[in-house]
Amino acid sequence: MYSDNGLGAWRALGIGGRFRRIADATSGGAVDELFDKTNVVAFPLRARSKPAADAGRASGPALYEFTDRELDALCRWFSAMKYAFPGTEGVMVVSHQQSYSAVGLYNPAGGAPNCLIAKHEVGGATRFFWSTEGDPPRVINDLSEITDAHIRAIEPPRNEKGWLDPTGWMGVYATRLIATAVQVV
Repeated sequence: MYSDNGLGAWRALGIGGRFRRIADATSGGAVDELFDKTNVVAFPLRARSKPAADAGRASGPALYEFTDRELDALCRWFSAMKYAFPGTEGVMVVSHQQSYSAVGLYNPAGGAPNCLIAKHEVGGATRFFWSTEGDPPRVINDLSEITDAHIRAIEPPRNEKGWLDPTGWMGVYATRLIATAVQVV
């Protein structure tokens, strides 16, 4: 069993399961604004890592950022979930201060899915986490444990043209929230 020791939370899904951007979130605004009802997924932060520039990785993506291969797998997963659960939407968050990237899926109309896949780096090692609404995150060995299992269970048609949604996925990726410096008041 994993405990987050109260060191952090990831708020991707807002009121009624709908993603709600916090105004000026990318300019260092407060992250702990209150909502009437939120779906809060505790994120297991054990230690704060140095910013990517301090760690000597300023020239490329950080270890906690999804790789191209992982982004392709997430695109297929997102698309299959949209195929199985019409109306499914996605949101991506990258936090350079807390060294994680996460993708959440939700359905504004309610119902399935409300879930989260995250990649987190602590001390130079990365781990993947999986969580569904109401459950604490659990460590998974590889992204494919979730993505491939869901795609197999959904059994989309072999012809991906009927269900693969790279345009929808690029919308999720292009509008990802990049958390920059957190302002401490």
